[in-house]
Amino acid sequence: MRLKEVTDSSNTDRDAILADLCSMILSGQRRDPDYYGMVAAAVIDPQGRVVKAVNHVAKDSDRRIHAERAAINAYESRYGDLPQGCAVVTTLSPCSEHMDDRYGESCQQLLDDAGITDIYCGYQDPTQDSGYTVTKNKKLEELCKRIADTFLDDQQLNELMFMGMSPCTKDCSGHREGYEWSARHNNAHAASWSDSFNRGAAIKAAGY
Repeated sequence: MRLKEVTDSSNTDRDAILADLCSMILSGQRRDPDYYGMVAAAVIDPQGRVVKAVNHVAKDSDRRIHAERAAINAYESRYGDLPQGCAVVTTLSPCSEHMDDRYGESCQQLLDDAGITDIYCGYQDPTQDSGYTVTKNKKLEELCKRIADTFLDDQQLNELMFMGMSPCTKDCSGHREGYEWSARHNNAHAASWSDSFNRGAAIKAAGY
């Protein structure tokens, strides 16, 4: 599932970005779970342009590029220097502590240095102080929490729930295929042999 990029910064649009970021994480886990991580972030510039990226391994290093840095790098590669007035949407609140396996300074320090104070999260790490805007969409917050729990609590990806509503047996791929099928067929219900496919289609048919 890939949602269209939006051109304003309302919370509804930011939730759509969050849903897409979650999809990108799961897609990355299917392609290369050793390279792609479990956090994704997006930069929204004052013109409404949105650039998204997933946490990944740094080039020529065993350290990781965290999602906020990956999104900023991707933005600057595409559009040039980061302008003032940008916002960041991230599935997990920015890290603020020292981490040996992280490339560069903490994500919070990175955002502070870039002058980014508008930070919208899907889930806030409970070990951090409050201070970020967190989605009020409880289904999205639960999905972001479940993704974060796969490394915050050393759980497994197969404990995720598709869009926070339906449990996955492995990687939510069946749900996603059903959801995308329903979207292509005017939000139709499915009658496939695959229960997960049918549940994914039902979620789309219900208007999510």
